[in-house]
Amino acid sequence: MTEPVEARKKGRGNKLLVPAVLLTGILLGALSSLASPAPEEPRFEHFPGFFSFNPAPFLQFHVFLTTIQIVLLVSLLTIYVKVYIDTRANFSLGLVIVLFALLLQALFSYPLFLGMVGPVPVGQGEFLFDADIFMIIAYSVFLYLSLE
Repeated sequence: MTEPVEARKKGRGNKLLVPAVLLTGILLGALSSLASPAPEEPRFEHFPGFFSFNPAPFLQFHVFLTTIQIVLLVSLLTIYVKVYIDTRANFSLGLVIVLFALLLQALFSYPLFLGMVGPVPVGQGEFLFDADIFMIIAYSVFLYLSLE
């Protein structure tokens, strides 16, 4: 059997939404990383005793990755709020609550938000880029599956 034309068009549009959201996150992340606050410690004089480095690039990369996460979470939250409004299903309400909590966690640990409150602490182990990248992958897969 063949799918109706409208269902096929909807499926193609959904598949394009994930790259569009990721591209939006990348662009916003690049712009917001330029506005990242100055770290509390401008230089580490003895990082493992061998060399020193400026933590600003690490902070900018963290801002970049966190911005992508926030864009993905806002997209997911929008989808599941619409699902909850349409269906009034308790499961979708649970997803809205969990996604909102994840969004708040991302916002409250966002260096640009922290920079408004005071100096941003930078130290060893503060930025776990692997965790940020895995979260972006997980949110992207979740968004793709949510659109099917």
